[in-house]
Amino acid sequence: VAYSDPEGSANRDYAVNGRNLSGKFSQKFPSFHAFHDLTPNLKARASWSTGYGRAPLGSLLPGETPNDTTQILTINNVGLKPQQASNWDGTLEYYFEPVGSLTFGWFHKTITDYIVAGLDRGIIPTGPDNGYDGQYEGYIERTSMNAGTVYVQGWEFSYQQQFTFLPGLLKGLGISANTTILDTHGNFGSTTAMRKTGEVPGFVPRTSNLSVSWRYRKLGTRININRTGEFINAFTATGSGRNQYTLQRTVVNVGAAYQLRPAVSLSVDIGNIFNEAQVFYRGISDNISEYRIPGVTVTVGVSGRF
Repeated sequence: VAYSDPEGSANRDYAVNGRNLSGKFSQKFPSFHAFHDLTPNLKARASWSTGYGRAPLGSLLPGETPNDTTQILTINNVGLKPQQASNWDGTLEYYFEPVGSLTFGWFHKTITDYIVAGLDRGIIPTGPDNGYDGQYEGYIERTSMNAGTVYVQGWEFSYQQQFTFLPGLLKGLGISANTTILDTHGNFGSTTAMRKTGEVPGFVPRTSNLSVSWRYRKLGTRININRTGEFINAFTATGSGRNQYTLQRTVVNVGAAYQLRPAVSLSVDIGNIFNEAQVFYRGISDNISEYRIPGVTVTVGVSGRF
């Protein structure tokens, strides 16, 4: 008779790869906000705030991926500190009759302990005390690190208007539009590791939104257009030819709602009506690495108040 020993089997297979790592974090995040009415219709706001952003949980768990061909060991770094941010924001808001506003905003962010992926930390030494129980001798250790400081400066413009002063059917027309422009640069650990706009992952240099709505009696309709500029989403320290980018993309969504009864309404929303694809490339735009076709989504709903 054979008896199974799952615990013993697991120990034999994985005990040699056991890792015990720890880390902790504690900090306060103050902020200051002020506003002033320059005129009855013009308002100024200013603020200073602090914040942080943690690495994804998957990056903080012990984990290692060896490549025996290139002799590179890619590991998670459980010692990653959160990224720290110091933010300055200022806005001017102008409100006009009957229902409308125009806003201009400026912001500046300094992000320290910025997390950079794909950095080589050195050669793994020989011997049983090399941190890997003697494994991976001579391999390059590659991981994510808090490697520098990033500066993000940007401008925001927004406009909203309800055209209730127009005659007839145009009275129910409304429009809102906004755009954001970013300028980024950073020093990632040395004078030769400077990056500029388009080289700092996670920041989209240009985004714009346009929304047009129309309401007449019980019927309401809307169209939303979102344009996202080209941006980098993965920086590879081994060479710019492996950097991953996302091409610019324009997504159009439409929707309509009808008030069937005072307490019941019907709605239908169509997302990405032109089935706009999301395209990723490496190095140059002709070198497509991934082509995602998300499809068109149709959502039908019924809402009621009781």
